[in-house]
Amino acid sequence: MRRPALSIRIPLWLLLPFLFGCAASFLHYYDPTTYKNLTDLKPKVALLYESFEEEEIDVRTIRQVRLEMGQAYEYEKGKGEKNQETTKQIGLILQMFSLHVEDRKKNGKWSEAHIQNLWENMEEAFDIAIATERLKNENR
Repeated sequence: MRRPALSIRIPLWLLLPFLFGCAASFLHYYDPTTYKNLTDLKPKVALLYESFEEEEIDVRTIRQVRLEMGQAYEYEKGKGEKNQETTKQIGLILQMFSLHVEDRKKNGKWSEAHIQNLWENMEEAFDIAIATERLKNENR
């Protein structure tokens, strides 16, 4: 009676490598945290820029976005040399954001055309960072 139990175990052992192979196809070569950070920040910055046509600036939101960008940058920087491209791109986004906020503070509220111009630049920077992270998946 023990033979049938043994015959059931053998196919399970043969099945395990197949199951592990299937599970491996679900692994990400890009970092889902990086992707989430970028795709979460992009609409937050867009909404903030839209508010720059108002008299008052939302200092609390600016601080929050700056904090999240800084965290995203430090996260990327902590991944080391192999992650230079994404780290550099997020650094550029952070620089652009800081320059844009300083421009808003110094020169007052923005016109719709100015918002559109600066947002297009920022949107392109985000898209490059997102594409850079996505390319890591395609290059594997």
